[in-house]
Amino acid sequence: MKTKYLLTATQTVSETMHLKNLLIILLLFPSSSYASEAFPNGSCEGPNSVASGSEMTGCGYVADTGFYAHPDADGFAIDMSGQDLSEAKLKDVNFWDANLNQANLAGAELTAGNFYNANLQGADLSEATFKDANLWGANLTGANVEGTNFTGAFGNDNTTCPNGKSWGEAENDCGF
Repeated sequence: MKTKYLLTATQTVSETMHLKNLLIILLLFPSSSYASEAFPNGSCEGPNSVASGSEMTGCGYVADTGFYAHPDADGFAIDMSGQDLSEAKLKDVNFWDANLNQANLAGAELTAGNFYNANLQGADLSEATFKDANLWGANLTGANVEGTNFTGAFGNDNTTCPNGKSWGEAENDCGF
């Protein structure tokens, strides 16, 4: 009969305990501070930096995606579909080939972000700032762009606007 161990901070692992038992315990009780770095209350200095935890910063780990939202973050080809990134501080973010389908980016700071070939279909981009953002090839079909700041943003003929028209077509409603 095998003995099960419950370790506390003051106990040590006996020599008879198997490595797999230790691994199970470590998996059940992770030592990271993930919860204190959760979006939107994490540090905008990046992971492993300290934030108050109660102040809304617009930064932090986003749900179970492993993505840490902060200025200059790299979200290359990440799937963030349906995630709530409202009020996120993502200046200079790289969302090249990212899936942001149905994501909530309302009020987000996305100045100078790279959204090359990003899927933003049905996303809530209301009141967000895309100043000087690269939207080449981005798909914004059905996105809410009410009050969105696109000053200096740019697209190309492969960019699809909220009304489904290409950025290069007359009567598109891209706003940039």
